[in-house]
Amino acid sequence: MSEDANHLASLLLALTQPDTDTIRQAEVALKPLLKDPRCVPALVEVLKGRGVQPNAVRHVAAIVLRKRLAGHYSKFDASAKTALKAEILSVLANEPERTVRNGAVGVAASLCRLESGSGGTAWPELFQFIAAAASDAHPDARELAFWLLQEMTETIGMHLKPQFPQMATLFANALTDSDAKVQKAAVKALGQLLSYLADETEVECFAALIPPVLTVASNCQQQGDEDTVAVTLDVLYDLAYSPSPAVGVHLVSIVTFCLECVTDPHSHLEMGVRDSAALVIATMAESKPKTFGKETQTLHNVLETLFTLIENSPESAAGALFESNPAWKDDIAGD
Repeated sequence: MSEDANHLASLLLALTQPDTDTIRQAEVALKPLLKDPRCVPALVEVLKGRGVQPNAVRHVAAIVLRKRLAGHYSKFDASAKTALKAEILSVLANEPERTVRNGAVGVAASLCRLESGSGGTAWPELFQFIAAAASDAHPDARELAFWLLQEMTETIGMHLKPQFPQMATLFANALTDSDAKVQKAAVKALGQLLSYLADETEVECFAALIPPVLTVASNCQQQGDEDTVAVTLDVLYDLAYSPSPAVGVHLVSIVTFCLECVTDPHSHLEMGVRDSAALVIATMAESKPKTFGKETQTLHNVLETLFTLIENSPESAAGALFESNPAWKDDIAGD
């Protein structure tokens, strides 16, 4: 490793120590160094230093590199930028340590955002890498593809709309992947994109994937994976306000999934998550009253669930529905 890289690595190592004074001294020493564009290739050296530098130091190098790229990237010529992007793709392809790989994902996302924002080509090699990784035989590589897409949500939503059809195919394949971690990574990446596009017409490019997302989330609910269920419910809440008919056609399946979460027959979900599911139902009813009212069986199922919850518990997830729709209380009392 170069002298610059070794010096940076020693300061980054200090940042990982459980001593406040050591960390402060390292921060002071790093500040002028990180203002120099030469810190970028040095940080890449540290990031690539597998077997030479501790994984914790390499992970910190990735975090710092991600933060410093925006201030220095425009100062590099085309060949330096190309070399930097190639180095990051090499790390993504070959790094076995999960935390370091995650850090490199963040760096790649920042590079893509910088390329897209400057009117560049949005780094086509990165998307070739993602497409290849998504179809790789190893599940870790397939999972990595969707980590990248998740980190790049804003860039994709703003600058890469022409590539939506190809991305939809990648997501569709991943949602039925044989490995659960790939499915979950796809749900989280697609979920962020659906939330970002909820008010835009382009959400229709991905709306057909709502049913397989619900299938994955339902399996997660049965297995006690509360995190993936909560992420899915957040996305459904955003979609509840979407004016797109392509989203509205999935109202019944969305409400059915949310009812499963509210009742939680497997007793895996905390009350906060169940309340989130109830809030999605209430929001769907409020934002799409005509469509909801036409689904008489679904409406019957909602009311039956409410009455069951009220009967079995004075404090239940049904509260979110009543708080959002106070008129329901009066209607029930009148009956």
